[in-house]
Amino acid sequence: MLAAVIAFRGGTLVDGTGAPPVRDALLVVADGRIAYAGPATPEALRAVPAGAASVSVAGKWIVPGLVDAHVHAESDEDLFQMLRWGVTAVRLMAEDVAASQEIARRAARPGSGMPDVFPSAPIFTVKGGWWGRGEPPDSHLDRFPASSEAARAAVRSAKALGAREIKLMLDDMAWCRAPLPALPRMDAAVARALVEEARGQGVSAIVHAPGLPDAREAIADGATALAHGVLEPIPDETLRLMRSRSIAYVPTMDVFEFLADTRTFVDGVLSDPAVTGPGGLSADTVERLRGAGYAAGYRERYPNFANVQKRLPALRENLRRLHDGGVPVALGTDMWAFPGLAVSVEMDLYVKAGFTPLEAIRAGTQTAARSLAIDADYGTLERGRRADFLVLDRDPLADVKNVRRISAVYKLGERVGPASAAPAQAR
Repeated sequence: MLAAVIAFRGGTLVDGTGAPPVRDALLVVADGRIAYAGPATPEALRAVPAGAASVSVAGKWIVPGLVDAHVHAESDEDLFQMLRWGVTAVRLMAEDVAASQEIARRAARPGSGMPDVFPSAPIFTVKGGWWGRGEPPDSHLDRFPASSEAARAAVRSAKALGAREIKLMLDDMAWCRAPLPALPRMDAAVARALVEEARGQGVSAIVHAPGLPDAREAIADGATALAHGVLEPIPDETLRLMRSRSIAYVPTMDVFEFLADTRTFVDGVLSDPAVTGPGGLSADTVERLRGAGYAAGYRERYPNFANVQKRLPALRENLRRLHDGGVPVALGTDMWAFPGLAVSVEMDLYVKAGFTPLEAIRAGTQTAARSLAIDADYGTLERGRRADFLVLDRDPLADVKNVRRISAVYKLGERVGPASAAPAQAR
């Protein structure tokens, strides 16, 4: 049975707020919540209840459970892998409101082996457009509204089904598909109606709009977040507007790097022994990703890779400028090839763009949680928050990819991975 109070002693604490790390820290968990997180002062040690379980984490690092603000899950296995790599909460982009909420309920059950799931559903698009090319409809509402009136009615239906956030597609995908035909793009009036109705109903609206004109349209309409990075330099006035409205920027840098050069991207991830060695990806997965046909398939489906390569400098500069300019950068991956593991890839790309490791970790914890409006409970190791955290074997501030070096994953103070817990010792 899980001890009511557990004291984790001796590790280095990175609490997710951006504050400097605390060496020789004390983390006290009571009934699945953080009771104390900070220096192991004599006073703090005396406050630990007699009989509390004690776990030594000397020589290790403690960080909040990771939050991925943009995922898709093709199966439960994807969600299992996310938790395996330390992701304890996700924004799940999904077509069907009711179906996604059922996934969220299953994920929340004790022992599910999944991160907590917060759906962004439905995904609104146009027939034949992105996410409208054979993906299933929502049986309770119209995912493809053709008029402003139909759009507003669909949002009200989503709200009645319990949706707290919707997603819109504003993209013809030419940036990665040309010379394949551009896809139909949602009518501007319909998009505006969707966002305005959502805001009026108290529902958030995250918009897929990597083209600068589309992104500026989404911002003007009142979007609460952009689901991807923007491919062209973002003007200063747009940056200031995003900052004033606290519009979250979810860069998904790994997707652009993946589409620019799939072979190099995949080989880079697989070069880390933590990924391919014991406890990492399965041998079958590694073999599939390394196969000659894997990268070739993406060049066929997304043949405009030269354009994506050309846009990478602007994507990196936008990321740096928005972060430095006070726009909330919320880590999200949208990375189907490496569920869960992609968070560490994304963090590393942020560091290469100019973040410190501490800033990259904050993007993948507190700021990602804020973009989902769950930061009162998730994303930091502060008193009263959920005890969702990772114990790491190596210093993530020396190399942010060390968030892959996981000794233990905890949810609500209970060890859930990556292996069975060593028994806690009573004080």
